[in-house]
Amino acid sequence: MIDENRLGRRSLPVLAGALSATFYGSVALMPIFLVPVQYVGARRGFRSMAASAAVSSAVIAVWQTIALARADILSAGTVAVGVSTPLALAIGIVAMAWPRVSRLSFTTRALAAAAVASALSLPALFAAIRDPAVRAMFLEAFETASSALGAEVLDAEALWSALRTGVASSYGAVLFAFLFLSAWSGSSLGRAMDARTGGRDGESQAAVTGPGLAGYSVPRGLVWGLLAAWAALLVNRFVSVPVFSAVALNAALALSICYGVQGLAVVRALAERVGLAPALRFIGPLAILLLLLSGIGGFIAIGLLALLGTLETWIPFRAVTEGDAP
Repeated sequence: MIDENRLGRRSLPVLAGALSATFYGSVALMPIFLVPVQYVGARRGFRSMAASAAVSSAVIAVWQTIALARADILSAGTVAVGVSTPLALAIGIVAMAWPRVSRLSFTTRALAAAAVASALSLPALFAAIRDPAVRAMFLEAFETASSALGAEVLDAEALWSALRTGVASSYGAVLFAFLFLSAWSGSSLGRAMDARTGGRDGESQAAVTGPGLAGYSVPRGLVWGLLAAWAALLVNRFVSVPVFSAVALNAALALSICYGVQGLAVVRALAERVGLAPALRFIGPLAILLLLLSGIGGFIAIGLLALLGTLETWIPFRAVTEGDAP
């Protein structure tokens, strides 16, 4: 007789992995394709999460290979572009959940996982950029998107050049954002389901449980990494070294994201003090979305949040507002 509970425990990682691959293939939902994998980790633990990531990676690899073959642009370079990044991200988020690194902070694990994912996928991407088939694929995609949007002035060659430059200058930071936000969102969904069902299924130990916003803080020592990265970018304006600049920019952007989230935590604490926390729960996500879409003004506001989070390293805003000890 089939054990329905055991079957359910085994099917969730497979279903979540398939959903993850579907998100990735949809393009529009690609930024959240790791969330189902992390959700499984938050609910079922490390082994189930690793199984879900393996299913997702396998489905994406097959899907991408078939799509490239149908488009008659199948080559080692195009396969590398289509498979290396999602595979590296899946490995990265599983690495964050590895029990042996559980004592490290959430932020430290995310940074280390992004470094691992970058090291795994960048060589394949750099090799793929030199592949004429990859260039043709991207130029065709740019031209198709330009026609669909009615943006006839879109310069595909300029975008291709910008893409090649961007791979080095911000690729690691983008991977970090994927891992950080996916692990956080999936963990939050897992906690919400725990609260709804009254407990966690399967394994008792959740994988990579991201902290709630109220309790989030960046390890104090990382502030020196942030300051060093921005100082290195300033030095690079006078003494240009491409590799040095790329490492510094990726580090600066990734750490700024961390301190920006800490700045949000400070704002939340201040809102609670003046009784605006309930309104902030509804207005906050919309305000963040508007900031991200508002161009220069949004970048300035996000920069101010990062500055606020950085200042909390020395000024205990939340301890003062909540009455806690520094």
